[in-house]
Amino acid sequence: MSKKKEEKIIQTIIGSEAVIEGKITLPTSLRVDGKIIGEIDCSGDVYIGKDAYVEPSIKAKNVIIAGEVKGDVETTEKIQIDSKGKLHGSATSRGMIIEDGGVFNGNSSILEVEEKGKKKKLEKVTN
Repeated sequence: MSKKKEEKIIQTIIGSEAVIEGKITLPTSLRVDGKIIGEIDCSGDVYIGKDAYVEPSIKAKNVIIAGEVKGDVETTEKIQIDSKGKLHGSATSRGMIIEDGGVFNGNSSILEVEEKGKKKKLEKVTN
């Protein structure tokens, strides 16, 4: 199976009753329905379910937030905050989508990929 296909498949799910303290490192995508107090470092996408809570940091390709995140979120692609999602902290990504009703309190940095593939800070917006 190619690496791109592996990133699209959610191979790890943190259930709604689970509470994890510590660092999570994954080469694939992750869905969180429980509570994580610690760092998430994921090569694929991270989905934060509607009743989930995560702090203090997430690094991933894409992050979709339907629950609550407090801390720093850094992606290589996009951050999406759903209509009931909340992000309190800093966001660094190539794009951000906040649905009507979604909450974002903090600082954001939108990055642009240069021709050579290196990231460059394009704009910083303080909210």
